[in-house]
Amino acid sequence: MKQLKRLGMVGIFVGLFSSPLYSTTQIGWSCPEKFIGTVVNIEDVAASAYPKVEVSFQVVQTLKGAESTTRKIQLVKNGPLNFKNGEIYTVEMRDTWLCTAEIFASK
Repeated sequence: MKQLKRLGMVGIFVGLFSSPLYSTTQIGWSCPEKFIGTVVNIEDVAASAYPKVEVSFQVVQTLKGAESTTRKIQLVKNGPLNFKNGEIYTVEMRDTWLCTAEIFASK
């Protein structure tokens, strides 16, 4: 019986670390896109597992990557970052993954 409990605990431990983990940031990746942008719109997005929001930016200045006038990212609603309309952020991205976002200026 003691061995079965141990095997069960090992199974839970292995199961936790072998399943995919999802987050709002990608640690250890290079972030080829960086820009300074103003939040112009925040919309709720229909999602299957977790509620999400789509944040639209008006790009003020491109620091790295392809030039663009607007950018959009999707994040978990009420997650660690809460963007607000009118605030300006420095944002680093890789494709659709958010690497970092720091407030540059607020209203």
